[in-house]
Amino acid sequence: MHETAGWTISVVVPVYNAETTISATIEHLLRQSLTPDEIIVVDDGSTDETANLLKAFAGQITVLSKTNGGPASARNAGIQASSSSLIAFTDSDCLPDEEWLQELVKGFKSDLVSGVGGSVEAATDGLVGEYIDLHGWMNPQQEASGIVTSLVTANACFRSDVLQQTNLFDERFPGPGAEDTELSIRVRSAGYELSFVKTALVRHLHKKTVWSYCKNMANHGEGRAVLEQLWPQEQTSVNRSQELMRSAFGLRTMFRFYSSYRQHLDRRRSVLFSFLDHCQYLARIWGYRRGKRRRLKTFKSIPLSADHSNIRLSKKMVDSENRV
Repeated sequence: MHETAGWTISVVVPVYNAETTISATIEHLLRQSLTPDEIIVVDDGSTDETANLLKAFAGQITVLSKTNGGPASARNAGIQASSSSLIAFTDSDCLPDEEWLQELVKGFKSDLVSGVGGSVEAATDGLVGEYIDLHGWMNPQQEASGIVTSLVTANACFRSDVLQQTNLFDERFPGPGAEDTELSIRVRSAGYELSFVKTALVRHLHKKTVWSYCKNMANHGEGRAVLEQLWPQEQTSVNRSQELMRSAFGLRTMFRFYSSYRQHLDRRRSVLFSFLDHCQYLARIWGYRRGKRRRLKTFKSIPLSADHSNIRLSKKMVDSENRV
């Protein structure tokens, strides 16, 4: 196995029903200028042609198959199977640039840095993708001081020993949304730092329709409900039922969004982006309520993976899970 600055590196990709994108993701990983020691693709119970497509890469990647349990559990399976000192993560709808890993490892400049994230940009044209990129919601979240508070697993790399020390991803998160924020919180609470390398670029196949984007945001709302259950000291005082009704009929909010966008965007983009702001807010609240109703009834049946009782999140860390 090769080593770079003493590191060995694995890439873990969770995949679920990604027959239209997974082959391109793997092809981009196989073209890395810094060749990974292993590429581990975890099939999280796909029911489409994903499993058959993965067979075409036999001998080039390691494929793990498991029953569906969500991306957190899939990543954990990949971590446990890895033998490397660094574990990089990307998703099955992502296309890492050729220099991605080579740039990403540059962020591990000290023993305190346990995780490094890179930039995420749209892989295709489209106004929804342009809107997502404008807000940078898939990039690592930072405080005004420059401190990185959380990473996004579409483009992130962690030290394997720190992942083990902090109990990996919390598998009580049912889908994509906030599980990477929660891991980042635990890593930082253990005394480690996170870093951002802008030149480590992954291109993401953003959702193309408003409906698919809102479904994604609802998943993040559901993840937020789990995050608050894990960190009860950070539950907000907002009545989300009231907020949902107020937002549904509060067009003044959209006009305020529109006025802000219109200062630097054309009329078409300003209208669509203000509409997307409104829709994603509604979707997150609806997803949050769904999470409280569906998931948290059985939440206590799974043991806690970490003690959160004496840790308080900054507002920036709490807000950072409101991403795509």
